[in-house]
Amino acid sequence: MANMKVLLSDLRAGRSSSTVQVRLLRFWEAKKFRCGGEVMGVDMLLLDSQ
Repeated sequence: MANMKVLLSDLRAGRSSSTVQVRLLRFWEAKKFRCGGEVMGVDMLLLDSQ
């Protein structure tokens, strides 16, 4: 099977076996410091070849 490029704009909600190659530009974690640093959420800024 040939390796096909899948871009972020090609992705749709739901399950998939596609693999996407991206560059992680920024990564932020939102933590609850009163609860021992429990992670509430994660935001990522991703960039593909387009």
